[in-house]
Amino acid sequence: MNYYKKLLITLFLSANTFAFANINMPHATMVQDDEDTEKEADGSDDFAESTAEFEALFNVTGEDIISDAMKYLGRPYRRGSAGPKSFDCSGFTSYVFKINNISLGRSSRDQYMQGIHVERKNLKVGDLVFFSSPGSGRGVGHVGIVSKVDNNGNFSFIHAARNGIKVDDYANTAYYKGRYLGARRILDY
Repeated sequence: MNYYKKLLITLFLSANTFAFANINMPHATMVQDDEDTEKEADGSDDFAESTAEFEALFNVTGEDIISDAMKYLGRPYRRGSAGPKSFDCSGFTSYVFKINNISLGRSSRDQYMQGIHVERKNLKVGDLVFFSSPGSGRGVGHVGIVSKVDNNGNFSFIHAARNGIKVDDYANTAYYKGRYLGARRILDY
């Protein structure tokens, strides 16, 4: 991990440790959740989750994302489904990132607002790619995850298509080539 990543993680953890410094104070109240386990009412679970997600953004690689995504090849498409037995496109991407401790919005439009914009010529494995769909007009209607990139700016991507989770090649699929809208990078490389 480079110097700047270490510094950023240290600053984040220091700031949150200060903000949550009273977590283990004797006056912290305990509550019962739905599973009859005790947890502190002061938000310490939220702190642990946000810390895990922050660390994942720097430690999870595109290859990690694709390795997990490939485990679901062939699973059926179902509109509104977010896995693991079936998926729609944004349900698939959010599920794969979630199992790597990274939260994405539930819709492809929400996901298009996350991360940073990436030019097609600069794509990396694990980036999200977005397309219009017949129902979305010219807006975002479909999302996939880049699984392979070549030197010409072409790429393959894994996604939840109408016939299930599959990998398509952008350059050889006229349908997606004509509907490409852009890409977003969620992971820090």
